[in-house]
This record gives sequence, structure tokens and C-alpha cells, in this order.
Amino acid sequence: MMSRFRAQIVLDYAKWTALSATRSGAPIKSRGDVYPLLDAVTFGEVLSPGLPISRTEFDAWHEAQTLALCARDERVPIGWSVKLLNVYLKTAAYVGDLGRPGIREVIHPPIDSGLWEGLAARFRGRPEILAEACCVRRIRDITEYKTYSRIIAGCRAAATVLGCSLIEVEQLWLGSATPAAAGPNQMLHLTGPA
Repeated sequence: MMSRFRAQIVLDYAKWTALSATRSGAPIKSRGDVYPLLDAVTFGEVLSPGLPISRTEFDAWHEAQTLALCARDERVPIGWSVKLLNVYLKTAAYVGDLGRPGIREVIHPPIDSGLWEGLAARFRGRPEILAEACCVRRIRDITEYKTYSRIIAGCRAAATVLGCSLIEVEQLWLGSATPAAAGPNQMLHLTGPA
């Protein structure tokens, strides 16, 4: 059982990581704008221990919370709302190990140009995956939840090919610390020798 102190530290860090994700082009960037939006999200429904969560239940919760975020602040469109939710959940549930049983298998990866570039590089010969996962290439172009759902469907197809959970499609993210950019001596092998 996780101590309440550790849980609070994880949740505070999740909030900070979501705020940090707004630094690259989001319409809101201040703690005073982002934190109240996150505080209004019913994260307890998916992060409090309890009964296992299904993909259907999580996806319905995710869509409802995304639309509620957009309604709370008209400056925050669908694309940035899902980015806030997904970064928060990546930190709290995947990294921080909070949440209902099954949450790690159903949370969505944060969508951004680094992930789109990684998907395009890995699946260049799979147009059926790219047509969905990369149907737009900028967060601000995700203006309807239907478009976001299409991206997630493509990411699910990619996860199936990769043999990983949906959030673990993030392994393709092209950023400064990715395996493609790191040399063999910079890699951390947690599962034993390569």
C-alpha cells in the first residue's frame, strides 16, 4: 500500500509535469491557469484504488473530462486538453503507480510532434497505421474528440504491432533522451544485459 505522503508527492509531480508540457506552444502556460483546470478533473475516479478499470470505462471518462476541460476554459482546445490529461496520467499512473487495477493498460500516450515523428519513422511502411495515428501533425489541429479518437486508434494498432500497452507507444517518441539519440554507453538497461 502506498503511503499518503508518497501519493501526494506523485500527484503534485503529475500536476507539475502537465504544466511543464504547456511550455511548447500551449494557449495557457501559467500555474494559475493550468492548476485550477487540473484540480477540476475527477482524477479520483481512475486513480483511487478500487475495482479494475476497463478500456471502455476509461475512454468514456477521458472523453467526458476532456470536454469538461474545454468548457472550463475556451482557450484550451481538445488537443491541449488531452495533452494535459495524458501527461498527468502518464506521471501519476504509469510512472507513479497510482490508480485502479488495469489503469496502466488503458491510459493514452501524450500526443505531440515527437510521438508523430517516431510513429512515422517506425511505421513508414504501414500506411493503415499512419493514416490514423498521424491524421494531423499539430496539437492545435486536434479540434474534435473524434479526431483524437482516430489518433488513439492508430496508436492502439501500433501498440499491437509493438507488443506493448497503449501508453508504451511512447517508446517511439523522438526527443533528446531517446534510445535513437543515445549511444550504447548512455542507455540504462533495467532488464539485464542487452
